[in-house]
Amino acid sequence: MARDRHQLLVDTLRRFVRRGADTHLGRVLEKTRSEDLAQALAELPPREGRIIFSKMLEDPQRAAEVVSGYHLPSLAGLFEGLEVGQLSPVFAELSSDDAADILTELPDALSEAILGELEDEESDGLEELMQFGDDTAGGIMSTEVFALSRELTAREAIVALQESVDAEMVFYMYCINDEGHLVGVLSLRQLLTVPPATQLRDVMVSDVISVPITMDQEDVAALVARYDLLAIPVVDEFNKLLGIITVDDVIDVLRDEATEDMMLMAGLGDENIVQRTTFSAIRTRVPWLFAGVVGLMGAAALIRAFEAKIEAVAALAAFIPVVVGLSGNVGVQSSTLVVRGIAMGHIDVRAVGSTVWGEVKIVGGIAVLCGGLVCGISYFVGGNNLMLAVAVTHALFMSMLVAAVVGTSVPLIAERLGIDPALATGPILTTTIDLVGVLIYFVVATFWLGL
Repeated sequence: MARDRHQLLVDTLRRFVRRGADTHLGRVLEKTRSEDLAQALAELPPREGRIIFSKMLEDPQRAAEVVSGYHLPSLAGLFEGLEVGQLSPVFAELSSDDAADILTELPDALSEAILGELEDEESDGLEELMQFGDDTAGGIMSTEVFALSRELTAREAIVALQESVDAEMVFYMYCINDEGHLVGVLSLRQLLTVPPATQLRDVMVSDVISVPITMDQEDVAALVARYDLLAIPVVDEFNKLLGIITVDDVIDVLRDEATEDMMLMAGLGDENIVQRTTFSAIRTRVPWLFAGVVGLMGAAALIRAFEAKIEAVAALAAFIPVVVGLSGNVGVQSSTLVVRGIAMGHIDVRAVGSTVWGEVKIVGGIAVLCGGLVCGISYFVGGNNLMLAVAVTHALFMSMLVAAVVGTSVPLIAERLGIDPALATGPILTTTIDLVGVLIYFVVATFWLGL
C-alpha cells in the first residue's frame, strides 16, 4: 500500500510538470511530507526534479527538509542551474551536520561559493565540521547543542529552553562549567519535575556517556543502541562539549553500514549501485570477478590433475558440486554472522580461538546431519558403492569444518589488522573455500577408494 501511494505521488508530479499545471503542482507540494517528496524527486528524471525543486525555493525551510532527505551523491544534479543566492538560504536552514555532509558531496567550487554566502560564524562552523572524517563522530555530529551552566536554576533553564530556536535535541539538557567542559546531564522530564529554585548541579547526572570526536561512527551507534539513548554528546580530548549525535543520525549510520557491508561482501563496492554509471559499475565489479576466475581456474587445474582418478571412478565427478556448494554456503553463513557481530559489537575480535571453536561446533553438528543425508543418496547414485559414499561424506564433513574455520577467522583477523572485514570476506573468500574444497575432496577420495 505504501509503495502504491509513493508511485502515485511520482506519477502525479510527472504529469503536472509535463502539463505545466503549476497550480495543481503547488497544492500537491503543500500537502505532501518533505520526506516523501525527497524520495519522489530522486526517482524523477533530473530535469523534472529540478523544476519541482526550484518551485520550493520560495520556502527555504521546506526546501531544506527535502534536501536533507535526498540522496547525497545526486544533489549536485538537483542543484544544477540554480544560483548560489538561491541555495544559500536553504543551507542556512539546514542543521550543521546535514549541511556539512551535503557541502562535502558538492563540487568544490559550488561548496566554496555557498560557504561564502553564509554568515562568517556559520560558515566557519561548517568548514570545521567538514574537516572531520565522514565515518567519525565529528563527521555526523550537530553543533546546535542545548547546553546550560550547572549553576542555573530549573526556572532559569526552562526560560532558556523556551528562548532557544536552534537546539537540535532538547530531550536532554547538557550541563557545562565555566570552561565549557561537559559535567552533567539531565532529562527534560527531570527539569520539569523539580522545584523551580533547584540548581541544575543538584539534580544532574555527573556520569555522562559521551564519545570523543574521532570515534568511528559504528562504535557511536553501538553505544547509543546499548544504552537506549536519544542523543549522545561529542567531546574533545579536554572533555569540552562540541556537539551531539542524535538517534536519527545513528539510524542512518546503521543503515549505511549494513548496506556497505552487504555490497562489499558481494564484491559490489561501497557505493550506491543504482546511482552508478555503467562504466563505474563495470570497473567496480570486474576485479572481484577476475579474482574469482583465477581461483576457479585453480580448482579446474586440480580437477585436471586428478583426471585419472575420475576416469577410474566416473561417479566422483558427480559429487564435486555437492562438496563445493555446501562448503561455500557454510563459509558464507559463518562469515556473515561474524561480520555482522563485529559491526554490532557483539563479538570480541581478540577472542579468535573461542569464536572459531564455537562456530566449528555448530557446523560440526550441521555437517553430521548433512553428511548422513549425502551418504545415503551418494550410495545409490554411485551404483551402491559403499566406499564412494564414505569418501564423499568424509570429504564433505572436512570441507564444511574448514569452511567454518576460514569463514570465521578471516573477518576476525582482518578486523585486527585494520582491514574492513566485509571486504576481506567477499568473493575471494568464497573462491578460496571452493579451491580448498576440491583439494580435500580428491585427497579424501584417493584415500578411501585406493586410487
